[in-house]
Amino acid sequence: MAKPGYFPGEAAITKTEYGRWLRQISEMNANVIRTYTLHPPAFYEALAEHNVDRDDPLLLLQGNWIDEEVMIETGDMFDPEVLKIHEEGVENVIDAVHGNLSVPDEPGHASGRFRADVSPYVLGYVLGLEWDPEVVDSTDKKHDGLREYEGSYFTTENATPFEQWLGARLDDAAAYEHEHYDTLRPLSVTNWVTADHLEHPAEPMEEEDLASVTLNHVFPTDEFTGGLFATYHIYPYYPDFLNFEPEYVEYETETGERSSYRGYLEDLIAASDYPIFVGEFGVPDSRGMTHRHVQGFDQGHHTEREQGEIVAELYEQITAADSLGGAVFSWQDEWFKRTWNTMDYMDPERRPFWSDTQTCEQSFGLLSFDPKGKTNITLSGDPTEWKRATELYADTSADPLVRLDDGHDGARTLTGLEAAVDPRYLNLKLSYDDLGSEVDWDRTNTLVLLDTKPDQGNTSTPLNTALQTNEGVDFLVHLAGPEDSRVLVDSYYDTFYYLYGEDLEMIPEVEYAGERDSGEFHEIELALSRELYIPSLEETIEFESYETGKLRFGNGDPELEQYDSLTDVCVTPEENTIEIRLPWLLLNFGDPSQREVLGDLWDSEFSIGEFVGEIVEGISISAVTFEPDDEGEATDLESEPNITDSLSQIRGEELLFDSDSQFTWKTWDEPAYDERLKQSYDILQEVYGEAE
Repeated sequence: MAKPGYFPGEAAITKTEYGRWLRQISEMNANVIRTYTLHPPAFYEALAEHNVDRDDPLLLLQGNWIDEEVMIETGDMFDPEVLKIHEEGVENVIDAVHGNLSVPDEPGHASGRFRADVSPYVLGYVLGLEWDPEVVDSTDKKHDGLREYEGSYFTTENATPFEQWLGARLDDAAAYEHEHYDTLRPLSVTNWVTADHLEHPAEPMEEEDLASVTLNHVFPTDEFTGGLFATYHIYPYYPDFLNFEPEYVEYETETGERSSYRGYLEDLIAASDYPIFVGEFGVPDSRGMTHRHVQGFDQGHHTEREQGEIVAELYEQITAADSLGGAVFSWQDEWFKRTWNTMDYMDPERRPFWSDTQTCEQSFGLLSFDPKGKTNITLSGDPTEWKRATELYADTSADPLVRLDDGHDGARTLTGLEAAVDPRYLNLKLSYDDLGSEVDWDRTNTLVLLDTKPDQGNTSTPLNTALQTNEGVDFLVHLAGPEDSRVLVDSYYDTFYYLYGEDLEMIPEVEYAGERDSGEFHEIELALSRELYIPSLEETIEFESYETGKLRFGNGDPELEQYDSLTDVCVTPEENTIEIRLPWLLLNFGDPSQREVLGDLWDSEFSIGEFVGEIVEGISISAVTFEPDDEGEATDLESEPNITDSLSQIRGEELLFDSDSQFTWKTWDEPAYDERLKQSYDILQEVYGEAE
């Protein structure tokens, strides 16, 4: 329901966009699309026009979403308000696909006149959402002893109250469509691994095994001829038992490969009385990662090609397990989405207006919305892409800024620094006197110093203790070659340490972290898992995180064969340039579209769910090069003055940020972007084509 610049409830996708996407989906050799809720009339009109006179129409699995907030607030699926919302939703989607609905404007919902009849293409209805375990448990307890449901089309036997609720809702849907349109279609309800009916001995999280929901206790009567099937959202990396249950971890496929995903799927299908459709599967190609998977199918930090290869492998396992098939999640990237290990660092009201590649939930799509700025920089070494960038420094003299008198060649000299922004990255371009055909990183060690938030930051750096600044440095980009380059953060501004060390006390205490200008920088980490105890194995798994500040070298141009979608740094010796793109969240920007950064973590008592932002005028940026000594440490400035400055001048031992050179940009409320099919699309196109 969403595209950049809009929350899904705004239903802002146009008929032209729907039509283009449906064509591309068909060209990918897909045969079914799934929607979760009522889309605007433009969707159904586009689908009808797309399918007219086609021998291979796209079939639709139409869903009906339930207002999750009301469901959680009441904790009771039999609450009159929950029942009313669900009933109206089901009737609306059935009327809509038959082209017989008018809905007045209502914030957060699709509305308008629905006149396109797409019922010939409706494969079935999938009702509901991933059920909250606490709501299921609460409903079962509140209605313990409820009599079994007996309807015209569905009955229940040995069912829990929640399962009886499901049987009744299926009965309502079948009755409504039969009464009004004289037809019965296949029906299903959404479920997920968290609420399945299997035993998970290795599951460490009690809440993940709190509830059990199955259609095995729901039975069609002889009057229902449409067919009932079970729908599950199944990802390889979550819940945690998929990484620890020996039966799954050691499961071998027909080809001898281990697959915990396939092992679980086989168990689920064997324990189900109805055919199983995998309603969601996939992995994101985000830069950030949220969960690891024991066989490498992690939630995030994949290239677009890796995304496609993994999704293709999951699809093959789904079909090999004798299921009904599956639906890849998802067609398009979703900028509005959030993820548990980054959401506290973002302004929740502004997520759709910029793209956070650190947040894995935003990057599941096969269609990318590539951000555009004043310049369209791909990180490929192409100098023409920087024509409209902001020039922060250019060396107009014939001589380098610092001349070495001891005959030592010394560090490379910086001759220019340029900057540009787009809705996903701060882009920087460093120019050097001569990188040579093969870069000597001992001579090309470079520090880029970023002052993003006023009135805090370090005025010295452990990478070169002699280098002092007159303003605080919040982030330090250290370029030291493909294996050793990273972004570092002032310990005082380290969100990871503050949240998991100071607030949650999950990692060891660092005494200096709450001190301003401590001179200490931290590697930038993202949490992956808290400490876990695996009951069946009697084993404790330590708190896990990974260094997300490490920089990856490559080429970021999707048009080139060597394209790597995770590229952070592109080195182009023939142009004597190094390009860098830094994700906004890596620099603690909670909303770059308004130049909003995270506030003072320690003064504001930043904590889970409590975003505190501060608007800044811009970023002060400087850069220096240096040559490490034989032990790899930075050479002391006093004895070896081979550091050059890219903004102002080094005065004694002090690097001055020039306030006149502060880099700023215009704010925006309408993000600019281009649509692009990812490499994963091409891979699935081939796999689906072979399956026909």
